[in-house]
Amino acid sequence: MTTEGVLGRFDLGAEIDRFPPGVPSGRRSETLLKTPRLRVVLVTMRAGTELREHTAPGVITVQPLQGRFAFMTDGGEREIAAGTLIALEANTRHAVRAIEDGAFLLTIAWPDDARDAAIPSHESGET
Repeated sequence: MTTEGVLGRFDLGAEIDRFPPGVPSGRRSETLLKTPRLRVVLVTMRAGTELREHTAPGVITVQPLQGRFAFMTDGGEREIAAGTLIALEANTRHAVRAIEDGAFLLTIAWPDDARDAAIPSHESGET
């Protein structure tokens, strides 16, 4: 099998080690893959750190890799951890709080009409 067509291959454990949460913010976001229609972002957070309520211009998935997180939407708060995946429609208001030190993979299906939209603050490196 060749690697033709493969956009990237990531050892997520190594990426988590390479991009620990920032000081003093307690969180860090690193874009692992960016195409015109897709963003894959690794977010690392220290316990107690929060990503305040915001929206994303496309459909998103949040998949915890390590730790536990409180994930909030207008529909309430739910705990998510490794082995779970949550998906949201575009422009759904949401927030995330780290219950434990951890990391999650954020995937954004970037719509054509949002190519020039502002990147959510958690996608722009250490914040």
